[in-house]
Amino acid sequence: MSQIILVTGATDGIGRVCVQSFAKSKHELILVGRNRDKLSALVSSLQVQGVKVHSYVADLSLVKDTFALAETIRNQHPKIDVLLNNAGAYFDKRTVTNEGLESTFALNHLNYFILALGLLPTLKAAEQGRIINVASRAHEGVELDFNDLLAEKQYSGWKQYQRSKLMNLYFSYELAERLNQTKITVNCLHPGFVKTKFGQNNEGLAKIILTFAQNIFAISEDKGAETSIFLATDPNLSSTSGKYFVKKKESKSSPVSYDKTARRNLWTYTEDLLKHKFSLKFPGA
Repeated sequence: MSQIILVTGATDGIGRVCVQSFAKSKHELILVGRNRDKLSALVSSLQVQGVKVHSYVADLSLVKDTFALAETIRNQHPKIDVLLNNAGAYFDKRTVTNEGLESTFALNHLNYFILALGLLPTLKAAEQGRIINVASRAHEGVELDFNDLLAEKQYSGWKQYQRSKLMNLYFSYELAERLNQTKITVNCLHPGFVKTKFGQNNEGLAKIILTFAQNIFAISEDKGAETSIFLATDPNLSSTSGKYFVKKKESKSSPVSYDKTARRNLWTYTEDLLKHKFSLKFPGA
């Protein structure tokens, strides 16, 4: 059965592989990317295949852009079956967005939160809506410091990336619980260590080390996309929610990731930040 699937980070890496797979099955696609030229080229290649596709250019590290994107999509697409939150990045050096937020937190966490909550009405309109958050096994071995979530006191690019992936898990588990009386499921996944352009935005030693590791240890983009595609399309998962998947199998995330107090604190912190700093209010909130 044809579905309407929204993919962020659609122009590169596992996002692009997912898009190509969904296109082969003739699903209707909503693609989000930051690079207008890449997005346009991808859309053209899909249209040649007879795929119904819509595209939106947005910088998902910016709260206001992401919120506006959700509003636009909600108005233009009254029903969406699947939201695949795939866009993310690793920043070796601490950078701040032009809205004053640390970039890893803004892109890897707030982006997922805003799109999922902003698109809930369209997902509720589906027969069985699915929210899929690409996390990572990198979440293991860290916990959140609620006195320094934006890493203003101390910054390590890798530690902040790890924490952002732990945030993806907290968000997935909490949202799944909040939606347990609806037909919407929420799951997250570890795609594997994939040879993509991930981390190539950095300079110097960080880029060299990551490129070397990818060349030696990484799996292909096709392999890395398998679990995302599985969670988006497998009919047997229609009632599976609040789970973490590795290699298309339900798996245990770190013990810390099941801390309900921490996940609720993150939700409250995020909600308060968006409300007080950006005056955002989500539909139905």
